[in-house]
Amino acid sequence: MQMSNPRRKAVIIYPHIGEYGGIERNIIALAQVSSSRGVEPYVLCAYDRVGLNSDFLTTVEFGDNWNPFVKARRIRRWLQKHRSELVGQPLFFGCKAGTYAAMAGERGYVLHYTDPPSLLSRLPSSPRQPLRILRALISSRYRRAGVRNARLRLTMTERNARELGTLFRTDFRVIYQGGVRPTKTYAIREQNHQTDVMCWFSICRLAASKNLAWITAAAKEFIREHPDGIDGFQVVIAGDGPEREHLEEEVRAYGMDRHFRFTGFLDSNQVEEEFKRADLFLVPGRQGYGLPVLEALYRRIPVVLNRESRVSEILDNNPWVRVTENSKESFVDGTLDYAASLREGGCPPVDAISQLPTEEEWAKEIGSCCQWW
Repeated sequence: MQMSNPRRKAVIIYPHIGEYGGIERNIIALAQVSSSRGVEPYVLCAYDRVGLNSDFLTTVEFGDNWNPFVKARRIRRWLQKHRSELVGQPLFFGCKAGTYAAMAGERGYVLHYTDPPSLLSRLPSSPRQPLRILRALISSRYRRAGVRNARLRLTMTERNARELGTLFRTDFRVIYQGGVRPTKTYAIREQNHQTDVMCWFSICRLAASKNLAWITAAAKEFIREHPDGIDGFQVVIAGDGPEREHLEEEVRAYGMDRHFRFTGFLDSNQVEEEFKRADLFLVPGRQGYGLPVLEALYRRIPVVLNRESRVSEILDNNPWVRVTENSKESFVDGTLDYAASLREGGCPPVDAISQLPTEEEWAKEIGSCCQWW
């Protein structure tokens, strides 16, 4: 009996899967597209605490160790054992993966340098921490080698590419990430923009870097400017994190309790329900990219966005987005001005958001770069 040919295998090396975040979501997108194209995706990691393993993705855990060279050798061993089964080149995801690639003596792989260098931890400078300084210097040396030894280097934005190019003195190719479009078409809720019945929505980890106090400041000004007929105004902040208690106390201190709702963590269905109610999506934080911005725009929800969320570079001239500077004053003014213009004139033409990048397109291009198809 003739055996059928085994499916080709593609491997993604992402050393530490500790919680579900942007890269984990990227990996799932890559796996789904790979599987649909007849390629069997594997993720090679020290540990997977999220549980990414599924019908279309196989997670291989090689075991954690305090010594990075031990983990690098385990990566090398697995790749050597399975090299003949793999299609194209391995994808090393993130700068830490690139460091392990260099420690393992790998060459000719594809490296996705996801986090912008300005958001990475800095070298410790205290003379009381000589061992930490030595470890950081060794890590920096191998991180540079990991970048240099890659056949192709990828990142998410032009700003990332400029920073990385200056830091590593080499070129990076930009592939803009996209989100998942909704399965149905969202109607534009222009009727709400004509009244004070307006819902502002934001979703993120409630941390200091997200500048969520700028939203409370904008809401305070909006309420002050519309003292009558403001009962229908609401601000929904989804997510959890260390700043939640402080934000709730601030809202109470301003006497805005009835206008604010802190939802905590939401599953995908709950997020969809909040999007349905939203008239304006707010992103005051400093972020490496900012996928929720695209997801709001897919759903025809206008956005106010801090320029330091780097997705802003593809949205600067889009009428559905008000890009502000990285300051409380600029964000508050931009939010109030944009909310007023929406209430007076309604939403911009839909054509302006018809060509946004999508997750599937991003995954297909990444796979092509890795020569998986």
